[in-house]
Amino acid sequence: MDSGTTIIGLMFLLFCVIIFMVMISNNRKKEKKLLQSLENMAKENKCKIVQFDIWNNSVIGIDDATSVLFAIRNAKEESISSQIDLSEMKSCRVEKTNRVTDDNDFKEIEKLELVFTHKDKTIPDIFLHFYNREYDTGSLSGELQLIEKWNTIANNTIRILSINK
Repeated sequence: MDSGTTIIGLMFLLFCVIIFMVMISNNRKKEKKLLQSLENMAKENKCKIVQFDIWNNSVIGIDDATSVLFAIRNAKEESISSQIDLSEMKSCRVEKTNRVTDDNDFKEIEKLELVFTHKDKTIPDIFLHFYNREYDTGSLSGELQLIEKWNTIANNTIRILSINK
């Protein structure tokens, strides 16, 4: 009886490991495809992605030589592509939309967006969505740190471009 239980336990463990490996493989393929889409978008614009990050069916990257930021976000069966020439931007900021929970206990983040303000005041702000509670996973998983990182990258690039004019 002990050997039968051991065999069943090992088969169950092997089954779990196989499922886990398939999930990891599928995620890697999805990330690779997303990055390839971003690189193709950059290549079409004679740019090359030097630095990038991937999260929740989204990818963002920058070509340091041309100071162009590219982003792709897949959400709700649609793909949103953005190309932002940072030399045309005045500033970048993080916009966080909160909501108070039903029991008024704490604030919950509804949306995280990177907002670019154009030098030309007649052109509206550009919003890059990093997180939206409606169609992203229920909780944040690094998006807050990631948006701060890209806010810093964008603002540093904008600042350098304005100094070099």
